[in-house]
Amino acid sequence: MRLDVLDRVARLTIDRPEKRNAMSAEMWRTLLRHVKSIGEASGISAVVLTGAGGSFSAGGDLTELRAPDPEEVDGYRALAETAVTALMELKPPKFAQIDGACFGAGCSLALACDVRICSPTSQFAIPALKNGLTYEPAFVRRLVQVVGSGPAGLLLYGGERWNAQEAAARGLVDKRAEDVSATVERILANLRGANDSAIASMTTAIRAALRFR
Repeated sequence: MRLDVLDRVARLTIDRPEKRNAMSAEMWRTLLRHVKSIGEASGISAVVLTGAGGSFSAGGDLTELRAPDPEEVDGYRALAETAVTALMELKPPKFAQIDGACFGAGCSLALACDVRICSPTSQFAIPALKNGLTYEPAFVRRLVQVVGSGPAGLLLYGGERWNAQEAAARGLVDKRAEDVSATVERILANLRGANDSAIASMTTAIRAALRFR
């Protein structure tokens, strides 16, 4: 999990391509540290979350989620929820730049962002039941908040896998773009020219409106 800050933009990169960026406990801990660092920094106008190697994130590390020690599993799940919640609460606007697999906890990470943009090859699923797992209630609430209870049920109960077009049609992502990086960069260029207080005010208003939808 890498953090790079350049020209008022903090970029968080999930970088475990050999495992399609599946999140280990250590990666969740690193994400928490990076989120804290971003929160304490000044002059950051936006946060971009992306994955390396052609995947956003295949979700949680199943080896750790299926560990024989229940306390270890509970600790992993609590850590993941804490990290996603901290990311969600970061004040600057957050943009998920999605390519390839965006499954399970990967969806939770994307949903912690304010705007989600994906490539045509992106795939979305939450196979918790198939894998014998429970999807955390906080993640379920956020999913329902964004897509509604019916579409959430298709993902959670039905184990559906959505392509980029389906995800955009159901509101899981906000835009499907041939060049995701260029699309995000155009948004960032607009933010770089804006006043920080104006960005903060707009972000607060957008998030408040979403909560009361």
